[in-house]
Amino acid sequence: MNLILSDIFTLLINVGYIHLLLTKKRSIKDAFFILLINSLTTLVIYVLFYIFFKDTIFYEYLPYLLGFTFIIYISLVFEESLSKKIFTMFTIWLFSNMMLIISSYLLIFLHIKNYDLYIYFSLLLRDFIQLVCVPLIYFYFRGTYKEIIKLVSNKVINIISFYSITVFIFLLRYYELYSYNFINSYGFFNSLLFIIIIILSYIIIFITMSSVNKNIELEDKVRTVDIQIELQRQNYKNLNNSFENYYAFKHDTRHHLLAIKSMIDAENYVAASEYLEKFNENEISQNIEILCKNFTVDSILKHYMSIAVKNDIKFKANLNIPEDINIDNLDLSIIIGNCVENAIDACNKIVGETQKYININAEIKGFNLILKIANSFHEKIVLDKGKIKTSKKLKGHGIGLSNVRKTVEKYNGFFDIKYSDIEFEVIIIIGFN
Repeated sequence: MNLILSDIFTLLINVGYIHLLLTKKRSIKDAFFILLINSLTTLVIYVLFYIFFKDTIFYEYLPYLLGFTFIIYISLVFEESLSKKIFTMFTIWLFSNMMLIISSYLLIFLHIKNYDLYIYFSLLLRDFIQLVCVPLIYFYFRGTYKEIIKLVSNKVINIISFYSITVFIFLLRYYELYSYNFINSYGFFNSLLFIIIIILSYIIIFITMSSVNKNIELEDKVRTVDIQIELQRQNYKNLNNSFENYYAFKHDTRHHLLAIKSMIDAENYVAASEYLEKFNENEISQNIEILCKNFTVDSILKHYMSIAVKNDIKFKANLNIPEDINIDNLDLSIIIGNCVENAIDACNKIVGETQKYININAEIKGFNLILKIANSFHEKIVLDKGKIKTSKKLKGHGIGLSNVRKTVEKYNGFFDIKYSDIEFEVIIIIGFN
């Protein structure tokens, strides 16, 4: 009975680990209900195997079967891909079994001869070690782990999962952990070497995945820079064409004035008026419209403004961002580009005759840039730990809003989101002193 209770307690600890490392898509109440159903199903399978297959080879593989039934639980409760769920689950089980091996050897040194006490205290010490590790995982590893697995492809995770499952099965078979035997005959130093190799391999795995994530973030920044350069090139080209038209018009002004004077001298006022209307200089000034004094921001907004116009989105910009502001142009591109792109996407999802709009306001107060981007909005908000989650499925999009937050935090700034049934607003304050 004590062994069963200990196994249940270990299971709950491991479930807690999974909840720390993965993102829930269901409430705690639903997760508990699913866990209960899954556990009862596992119990029924165990009883059936105990009754009908106890003396067969199939009974030896019961722990593996029971373990795989737990995949049902994680697939229903958490939102990451199945590959990442399985990798996380087997990593936790592997860690739990390594703690059991370590606990067993520690108790061997105490020379406990009573079999029942040896097993009981081994399980108890394993659970104690895992409980001690909970706050360490929560405060120091949880966020890093979620960031690491977020962008790693399922193909890479599948390869790593194969390694985790193989090592997990090896430990079960080699030590016969669930037969609850003494394990001192296997050799302390060999086991210590196994554990060190497993830990080092996982360190290498996480370093590799972290490097992959950094490369993806770097690629995203490079893409942002490329887009920024291209938009500025287009903006320079448009400005150059506008100025060429302006100076050409200015050069021909003398001829236009002579033509108008001749029409007036001939008292042909209607023709003179039409001539003036045709060559109204306002038409030229419209071609060199400037949305913002900061050329980088101006280039980006003109690009998205053209997209908004094509999608029947009313685009209004009132920005006071100087050219020489002490904020890196790349950071401005990341913040404004991602926010405006998300605003356009939200507007495009609106169905019906509801007016679609995007209003952008920026002003300088003291040494702070205050940026507000509001857009029409008809979408269900999904929250995760108080943060709004993206609904996009595109590769790499997950780092968009994440990069905005990181960039704002880089300047010790303020990032907030307000939303209602009809409007979504992003408020950003960046200090540039």
